Amino acid sequence: MRIILGVCGSISAYKSLDIARGLVKNGHEVRVILTKGGEKFVRPEVYRYLGCQEVYLSGDDFRYPSEKTDSELIGTVLHVALAKWCDRISIAPLSANFLAKIVRGEAFDLLSSTLLALPKDKPQIFYPAMNTEMLSHPFTKENLEALNKLNNKFPVFVHPTANGLLACGDEGEGKLPSVETVIDTTEAFNKIIEPKKILISTGATKAPLDSVRFLTNSSSGLTGYYLAKTALMAGHFVTVIAGEGSTEKLELLKELPHYRLVIAKTNSDMKSAVENHFKDSDCYISSAAIGDIEFTAENQKLKKEKLADSLPIKKANDILKGVLELKKPHQKIVGFAAETDLTEEMMLEKYNRKPVDLLVGTKVNNGLTGSEQEGFANEGANYLLLKDNKFSKQSLSKAELASLIIGKVFP
Repeated sequence: MRIILGVCGSISAYKSLDIARGLVKNGHEVRVILTKGGEKFVRPEVYRYLGCQEVYLSGDDFRYPSEKTDSELIGTVLHVALAKWCDRISIAPLSANFLAKIVRGEAFDLLSSTLLALPKDKPQIFYPAMNTEMLSHPFTKENLEALNKLNNKFPVFVHPTANGLLACGDEGEGKLPSVETVIDTTEAFNKIIEPKKILISTGATKAPLDSVRFLTNSSSGLTGYYLAKTALMAGHFVTVIAGEGSTEKLELLKELPHYRLVIAKTNSDMKSAVENHFKDSDCYISSAAIGDIEFTAENQKLKKEKLADSLPIKKANDILKGVLELKKPHQKIVGFAAETDLTEEMMLEKYNRKPVDLLVGTKVNNGLTGSEQEGFANEGANYLLLKDNKFSKQSLSKAELASLIIGKVFP
């Protein structure tokens, strides 16, 4: 994506350097616009060293095109050219001063003029950061409400501030969200005319043996995170049912308006949550490593002297099978198969038992039995995909897999 990062006059402006670096690292083209206040907190040259294509000062509109060095931008008005160039604008941090001016529609510098010139279908994401008293002042609250109301007409998102120790020494609301949160939500926020409702299960469930012990697996929920983020970037509504203990990355998206995160501990919890949300979904992606065996759990810890050489087990709920029985004609289902021995024969056998729209086989190993860890908690894996009776074997990052799946489900 082509992203404009706006930086206002706030002590948290220094974090914009890490934000810019993170966006560039993720493959985006980034240009930075500083307000007059922002220029007091950071050195413009640093953004270029971090890989940003260009950095502009508040008054650069008046020096363009006579001092034009950017051959890619076409036109005689810089703020119009930038508004056409970018795919979205993210302002982090957003100061109380800049907020007060833009809600009145003022075009007083390059960043504010670019905002007004932005085509109305391009996302605008704002991250307020200021002292708690400034944030809670009636004027500021009124200004934030006015900015939020624009979401009724335009793709506008105002991210809530974080709570914690502020630079001034006070403690409370007003902190800029974490760098990771700003990067993820800047990338993921989108708004389209006809979004789909996508349900994703991810992570591992737990099968309690007694009040202390339980059986689980090494699934981290990372695949579900990338699926959710990719679907959000496409403008869809996303509900994630995640096993307890799944990656904290899922929390980075929690303030986005089209995202809902539900935590499930056991197979039964996962079953109830999935079936409850599936009825209103257009697609269910079953990427969770759901436990397939259970114990008759004891309410107290089993004592060593009472433990036998084997434990009685029973089959757990087959959630995907149950969802297929509830499936309506318009709904699509993507199934996952985590296997140590990934073969076409095994995939066909699973597909014949549970005929999904797309079956994704993943080669996995927890790395605890002498073999190298595969799939679980890694950024990539070896996959075998089955769709329309055609196999496709690929080695992909989980981000690439997510893009492939969302693209196949909603081409």
